Amino acid sequence: GPVASPPWALAEADAGFPLDLASWPSLEAQIAAIADDIAYDNHDIDDGLRAGLFTLAELLDVPLVARAWAAVRARYPELAEARLIPELVRDLIGAMVNDVLAETERRCAQIGSIDGVRRAGRALAGFSAGMAAQERLLKGFLYARMYDAPAVKGVRLEAQALLAGLFAAYREDPTLLPEEWRPASGDPVAALRAIGDFVAGMTDRYAVRRHEALFGPSPLHERF
Repeated sequence: GPVASPPWALAEADAGFPLDLASWPSLEAQIAAIADDIAYDNHDIDDGLRAGLFTLAELLDVPLVARAWAAVRARYPELAEARLIPELVRDLIGAMVNDVLAETERRCAQIGSIDGVRRAGRALAGFSAGMAAQERLLKGFLYARMYDAPAVKGVRLEAQALLAGLFAAYREDPTLLPEEWRPASGDPVAALRAIGDFVAGMTDRYAVRRHEALFGPSPLHERF
């Protein structure tokens, strides 16, 4: 938040369980959001290197990463580069977390209550301006070399088609759902909710198996 014009699903949730959408989120929610960014950034560095989507040399074009790498190499000059990648990720996480702690403490210096958090008019938990700029450069690199990489986009399109096919099949014939997931009433909204919840809870491999049971071999089979 704040959310001035919530989409229909969020508006329905707010009607049933008031979410104070006009105000800023609680400090706990803000911390969870920035922690999520930190986790994604750093675990995706590790995943991208392991998948061969980019090399360490290419990653070191990102200034934040280059500084952390220099510190890691200085501490462990005798170790091979491959063994230092986990240490690099730990250092980056630590640098981001420490920055958030210091910046959030600074922003909260004059805040004395939960209402003060919600009325602050801006996020209180977050990166400093300097770290935010550095993190944007890292995220830009990851978007260009990982999230939007042709190989990744190809798998994403295949996965989207697979999930859309599953949803359409279950919507056409809800008896294809496992018995415990079949909607108890004829309410179409309840049926869509049940299908959505069932599909959302699938692992990659389970989704591929369910799709193959309905439609035959999937191009994603070899990947999972």
